[in-house]
Amino acid sequence: MKLTVLKSTIIFLLSLTVIQSLLATDLSLFGKPAPQFELPEYSSSPNTIKLSDYKGKLVLLNFWASWCGPCRAELPTLVKIQKKYENRNFTILGITVEDKPFIDRFLQTQKLELNYPITTGKAESSKIMTRYGNPDGFLPYSVLISPRQDILSIYPGILSETKMNRVLGRLLNSF
Repeated sequence: MKLTVLKSTIIFLLSLTVIQSLLATDLSLFGKPAPQFELPEYSSSPNTIKLSDYKGKLVLLNFWASWCGPCRAELPTLVKIQKKYENRNFTILGITVEDKPFIDRFLQTQKLELNYPITTGKAESSKIMTRYGNPDGFLPYSVLISPRQDILSIYPGILSETKMNRVLGRLLNSF
């Protein structure tokens, strides 16, 4: 009986978190131009990632952090999605809301190799996340951007591989 009550309580609290994130998301951004940004790329070279460099591609921005359990759980799905669609005018851009030393430590301890570009810089990434409709910093948080760089969809919470395959398959066949 106690276990059932605990499960119900956890499900209720998770539901409240998702509802709160949906209410905090700025849905007026749909169909509008995606805010441009330039962030340091997580790499050994001093490159930057600019959204404008991806014009003409369908882009999934994924805001995440290594301390976020749901974000860590979502990463293998994102790797699969990137691998499946990388040759179809699509890319994922991982926007970390952490500084490089934290990402270094996380990636060194993981057995997962990310196959898409990621950024660093907690302060700037947090500002950009706010511009993309997530002022409360709910993670994970993803934004789908059209090849013309308009916002198509916003996904607070963990992305489902099944849902993303359905959405990306449909969209990539229409561009």
